[in-house]
Amino acid sequence: MKDRFDRIQDLNAKYRFCEDCTASLPVDLAQQSFSGPLKDRVIGLKPNIQVAGQAWTAGIGARAGVVAKADAPLVARLRRAGAVILSRLAMDEGALGASTNNPHFGRCENPAFLGHSAGGSSGGSAAAVAAGAVDAAFGSDTMGSVRIPAAYCGVYGLKVGAETMDMAGIFPLAPSLDSLGLFAKTPQMLRSVLDASSEARMALRTIDSWMACDSEALSGCHPDVISFYESTHAALSGLMGPPSALGPVDFAGLRNDAFLLTEAEAVTSLGGEEGLSLSLRKLIDYGRKLGSEKLSPVKDRLASARATLIAGLGGTRILLLPCVAQPSFAHGTAAPKGQADFTALANIAGLPAISIPKSGAQPPVAVQLIGPNGSEHAIIDLAQRLTETP
Repeated sequence: MKDRFDRIQDLNAKYRFCEDCTASLPVDLAQQSFSGPLKDRVIGLKPNIQVAGQAWTAGIGARAGVVAKADAPLVARLRRAGAVILSRLAMDEGALGASTNNPHFGRCENPAFLGHSAGGSSGGSAAAVAAGAVDAAFGSDTMGSVRIPAAYCGVYGLKVGAETMDMAGIFPLAPSLDSLGLFAKTPQMLRSVLDASSEARMALRTIDSWMACDSEALSGCHPDVISFYESTHAALSGLMGPPSALGPVDFAGLRNDAFLLTEAEAVTSLGGEEGLSLSLRKLIDYGRKLGSEKLSPVKDRLASARATLIAGLGGTRILLLPCVAQPSFAHGTAAPKGQADFTALANIAGLPAISIPKSGAQPPVAVQLIGPNGSEHAIIDLAQRLTETP
């Protein structure tokens, strides 16, 4: 295993997917156990996840001295399954960001699209998987922070449902929207790690129908995204027949509402932290100014969207959407405002969703499937079927 860690350090020197390998690797190496279904599998962790004996930074420089006394329940389950842990994968500061260009720990590179962002806020987890440094990695997803980096880095990204994994031992951003998620290069690896790390019962659902957005929703998407969406649409039609119409959805408006809620809840989760960057402090200060008069209609609209989507999916239907409207953006350019237009909906509804990359695409692009509660296995299996469909 030392050879594997030496290779991780070499890859990190190139792609910078760790906050500080020189600090984390000695701790991680000393704590490993090697039995169980994940024996010899290296699983990476975003640093907002508690790892005993390791800095629990949440991407905040001033927390580099905050050492976790115990593993998060997720980490304890991974250890019992025999996983080898790689902690402190790079993330945006406080998980409130879109590029994994961290003012305290540096910028993460995208191994699948050099010179471009790995996405955020779980960019280090996606990059470590794309580089082949880890077999799978965990991150957190508040408005798309797993699925967007997965799309940019050309790997699979699964956001689990709110009822599948609790957030104990995970540094929060916006508890109303936060969930865990994981990355891997194959659907099979996603399922293996999910089964070994979750104690929740995921219902064995049969997906027998689907919904799709209308062409107007695709109007701002990159041609490569539209092409992959259309080919996936055709493949799903071959598997399950024609889709039902999703109906009109104000994706950008719901994303904006979700971000306002995130800023408001970040006041509690991040507002007391020292040493925050100026840009993050500004977002939190804005959240402090959001009173009930503005937040009440925001919460009403989000609740209505949640109820509509859950009812529309029922127990056996999935929704096909683009994942991100465009491929990753170049370093030194601003992150597109609408990155989370399509991904925020699953967080608003608390539902599982999977990002499916186009095989071999350069630049990487992806679509996503959103499923009903408890459908993680079903959407992983459907992603596998779509991957195998000519």
